[in-house]
Amino acid sequence: MLREETDVEKKETILDIVILSRRGMSQRKIAKKLGLSRNTVKKYLENPVFPDSRSGMRRRKSLLDPYGDNIESWLEEDLEYTAAWIYDRLTTMGFPGSYEIVKRKVGTIKAERQKIAYMRFETEPGYQGQVDFGEFQVERADGSIKKLYLFSMILGYSRRIYGELIE
Repeated sequence: MLREETDVEKKETILDIVILSRRGMSQRKIAKKLGLSRNTVKKYLENPVFPDSRSGMRRRKSLLDPYGDNIESWLEEDLEYTAAWIYDRLTTMGFPGSYEIVKRKVGTIKAERQKIAYMRFETEPGYQGQVDFGEFQVERADGSIKKLYLFSMILGYSRRIYGELIE
């Protein structure tokens, strides 16, 4: 009875084939040394694709699957709804699972929705700059406090910054 090779064993075999080939060994010698057919050696040398150990895994069913649309719609309505609030609504609908499952699901949905994308604003040279003012309080050696203002400007094209403290 032939035994199915595991993903780890397959990766090791592919690595062995590639290493031996790089050392100058012929496909015939590699096949003999590793106990493989020449066609197998040739196949892995032409396309050394490593098996993805997760490819054969199926997603497990979750207790939340029947309620996924409800959770999505509630969070679409208001992203501030808490997992506790959603859990309370789900239990009235007959949800048999725990609060922890709901908390993890709500956390992942909120994290996805709160991703902020920034697009870089490009301008021509000398066309635009962004100006900002800041206020600082500096304590002098004699204990008195003096206010200083910071003028800063970032040029749009070169991203160079200019700053100046003003009394």
